Amino acid sequence: MRIAILNSNMVKIYSGTKKGTEIFGYLLINALIKRAKRDNLSITAFASGTSKLPVPIESINYRSSMDDKSIGNKHHTLFELALFSKAFLMHKQYDLFHVSTGIAEYILPFAQLFSQKPIIITLHGPLNFIFQKKFFSLYKKLPNVYFVSICNAQRKPIPDLNYIRTIYHGIDIHRHFHFNNIGSDQIIWTGRAIPDKGLDVFLTVIKKVKRKAKVFPIIKEESLEWLNREFIKKRSTISQILKIYIDFDVDRIELAKQYQTSKLFLFPVQAEEAFGLTLIESMACGTPVVAYARGSIPEIVKDGETGFIVNPSDDDIRGDWIIKKTGIEGLCEAVERIYAMPEDQYKQMRLNCRAHVEKNFTVEHMVDQYVEVYKEILAKKTT
Repeated sequence: MRIAILNSNMVKIYSGTKKGTEIFGYLLINALIKRAKRDNLSITAFASGTSKLPVPIESINYRSSMDDKSIGNKHHTLFELALFSKAFLMHKQYDLFHVSTGIAEYILPFAQLFSQKPIIITLHGPLNFIFQKKFFSLYKKLPNVYFVSICNAQRKPIPDLNYIRTIYHGIDIHRHFHFNNIGSDQIIWTGRAIPDKGLDVFLTVIKKVKRKAKVFPIIKEESLEWLNREFIKKRSTISQILKIYIDFDVDRIELAKQYQTSKLFLFPVQAEEAFGLTLIESMACGTPVVAYARGSIPEIVKDGETGFIVNPSDDDIRGDWIIKKTGIEGLCEAVERIYAMPEDQYKQMRLNCRAHVEKNFTVEHMVDQYVEVYKEILAKKTT
């Protein structure tokens, strides 16, 4: 099977990648190459030239768009299109394209021009915007395009796409995300420093529960103003009362150590989270999660076993969870419940977290399913 994996040219893909979609691409490609001989796989990655991957790389610019000052965020779309155009012009060299670029909105116009070539699209983002429904409606009948959702909730806004399977993301739990059965007394938050990830809500909860916290935002240039307004200034005030440790753009290896030494991961997400790698990274280290019941959260967190799920408000009830209060009051109750657990119960919750990830969210389990999908689609093509 000759597989072309189409990644974004926006950032380089390597072990220190911080962006979720590119983390997925890095893990997928590295896991696929380990089983290349067994499954007769030949992998080529379309990505920036600076990417560090164990497979041949096809690129249109040595530096990624964000590392090239002449391109940057303003012009990166043009270079995404150039990379994808190059990939499809080389279509005779591959049996199948696997696209991993957000929701692949730039890919679909090309897809209809190569109807003889199977294309798998892993959908990495939510699909609940009106423009997305209109856009996908233009291409949802393409017989050669198959969509992989990364949670079942992701399908709800556009249920009639040609979905072939839901495949949850997986992580390498053996190299860095090691289990710690003790934790500490601090609450952790990490993620992109954008409003959707609920960092401002996190601060409100911390102020109410009066617990130590550590925060590791990943900086997004377009949200710097919001970060300064909603977090930096508030942090100065709250730090007069509470101890809050903050460090920006920490790499994933260091974050693994921070998960291991945390009491819980508080994730008051404000949008319909498509997946959330941070959730499974935290649980792999034994640290339970407290989160709003939005998007994929109820599919990832086991309420009462690996943390607690909270309904966002009295007007937004997503399930009958153990914590009956909603919103910020519900988050506070969930946090305090974890702190109040006897030592043996808390250690059992940490064990539950690790076992849950080992069973459902390893990179090996994820790649097994993708290889099955490759084989299934190529078998259809030959019949």
